[in-house]
Amino acid sequence: EKVYEIGRVGRLGFKKSTPSFAYSTTQFEYGSMDFFYALANKENPGSGDAHDVDLEDLVDTQMDIAAFLTDENSTFRGSIWFPGLRVNGFSINIADPAATIERSFDLVGEDYKMIDGNYFAFQKATASGASTAIVLNPAAVAIAAGDYIFRVLRVRSGVVSELAETVDWTFVSGTNTLTVTGGVALDVIKVYYVSATAYTTTWTDNDVDPDLLLAEYAEIRIKVGVSTRIYRLQTIGIDVSFDRADYKEIGNSAVVQRGVNNKTVTVSLNRFAETFALEDILASDNTYPVINPADFSENIQIQVLIYKEKAHTNFAIGYLINGLTPTTIGTTQDVEAYGQRTCNLESDNLKISDVASELAFA
Repeated sequence: EKVYEIGRVGRLGFKKSTPSFAYSTTQFEYGSMDFFYALANKENPGSGDAHDVDLEDLVDTQMDIAAFLTDENSTFRGSIWFPGLRVNGFSINIADPAATIERSFDLVGEDYKMIDGNYFAFQKATASGASTAIVLNPAAVAIAAGDYIFRVLRVRSGVVSELAETVDWTFVSGTNTLTVTGGVALDVIKVYYVSATAYTTTWTDNDVDPDLLLAEYAEIRIKVGVSTRIYRLQTIGIDVSFDRADYKEIGNSAVVQRGVNNKTVTVSLNRFAETFALEDILASDNTYPVINPADFSENIQIQVLIYKEKAHTNFAIGYLINGLTPTTIGTTQDVEAYGQRTCNLESDNLKISDVASELAFA
């Protein structure tokens, strides 16, 4: 930002603000919860544990993304590390009846590091007592004079704390050993640094999950009173947005408090205008032949259930939204074309799970 003052011709100087950036990514829907678990900082559930992730799980959590870059000759060129990413929104989209189901994610942060010719490295260890020595493997490379470590985090009883150098940890480059003090048994220590060599495996092919899931594998169900499957549907989109409340403090350029003021979930439906079947459901009363939008329900539930095949036999993953209210009902008619009806509904919640019973209608 250019800075000027009264009485002076020309620029006084510049004011530099904390950088911010957006990180966008798109996945084919393939029935896995892994990326949602990463966003929510959840471990893969054990036997009998709940599998679901809801919007509250994404309010305060942060994640890192690292990319290892090569050229067209597969020669390694360097790394990019995006720390402290938060979810700003995401969407689930089925664009047409023959489409591949897709997820898109919008992440935000304030920092990233470009590492020329070296690898971003990460190591995790579990403390056994007050002092824990961690030999870094691969070995750390200096990132500045006498500086080898980006940051050290401690997870204790689910609470994450950033540890300070010399106060909480020290590093000896000769032995490549980082020592953490002030710990208790079962503390999880996470170390972020740069190395000249890669992990044994930087990428593992996933040949277990489906490559992608198609629109014909999905069922869309709506409930107002009773559960009904929606037919003749042409597109459906679920868009989630967070009104983020990320605050700084005087004397510190970093964000010190992160949260969300509001969560908005918008469901967009587009279908052929063959009957008024959907409007009958939204009105929750089809006793009489007149449908009044003023009578539309304010407590609509929608399930998007996605299976592994077009026979709809083996459940893969699903999405449940409760408390939906219609915000827009529209009709379009082109010459020599079927009429199209659109319907937008809005809520503030969403649950995701790969266990069908966790997505049951209330």
